[in-house]
Amino acid sequence: MDCDYSAFCHPGAKYKTEYYYLETGVELKTVVFEPPEPGGDPPVVFIPGLVSIIENFREVLIELTRSHTVYYLETREKGSARVEAGKGFTVDDIANDIVRYVELKFAGKGPYILAGYSLGATAIIEAFSISAIRPGAVILVEPNGSFPFRGWLLALARIAKYVYRPVKPFLKWYLRTFVIDIEQDEEMYLINCRNLDTAIPERIGKAVRDLSRYHIGDAPAEVCVPSLVVVASSDRFHSHAEGEAIAMQIKNSLYLDMEDNRRTHSTEIALEMSRFISSLEQRQFQEDQL
Repeated sequence: MDCDYSAFCHPGAKYKTEYYYLETGVELKTVVFEPPEPGGDPPVVFIPGLVSIIENFREVLIELTRSHTVYYLETREKGSARVEAGKGFTVDDIANDIVRYVELKFAGKGPYILAGYSLGATAIIEAFSISAIRPGAVILVEPNGSFPFRGWLLALARIAKYVYRPVKPFLKWYLRTFVIDIEQDEEMYLINCRNLDTAIPERIGKAVRDLSRYHIGDAPAEVCVPSLVVVASSDRFHSHAEGEAIAMQIKNSLYLDMEDNRRTHSTEIALEMSRFISSLEQRQFQEDQL
């Protein structure tokens, strides 16, 4: 039986939950939203960040589902995923999941858009270097070039199964005291609190260890489709410099600074996404006429 996702889509939109077993050894949950009046807009595969939950994207999804079919894909570290024993949580692992998923859903069909946040955006970039996937375009919100988990956090990650729950209040205090500027970007703190409250200790511990070794290198140069890169310059949780560098490496990408996570998780960014997608359709129409 489906959960009630009516709070996350435009009034009149329909939704359903699907599970797909992938050759990568995981079974991933997708919430499929259908707009009230389907048109010709390409569907959007929406990939959230590390342990990020759907509540963080409520405003974005409500606006997107006004006119787009949205496939909200929960990645393998989420509690909804069914993961075979021994599987990892590297960027390459998640990128391979994305590749297999879009092959399964969209092979031989019309164009689709890949949109990702943070780790989801980074995995979309990496997918281009491991496969010949060709979405119609990509939207990358606060992509990471690295995941600098260091020192005591890595030590905690190794024993997360045993210490996560008693240590969680300390992690929230550390975030608001040393990592996130609450006055400038309270939304980022609230997002992380929701994520910490729902994360599976064993998975987040393994993911932190796996991701800490990653560096994006030249992967963005492999992205060969129209791209919108969105950053939040006041966000101290993500590297603004890495986001800028990624945008510069992607040929002819559009770059947008939305300053903080209140805006990058609001109706405003959904409207920017829709404008970007509409501009692609207009460009294709002009090319067809020529």
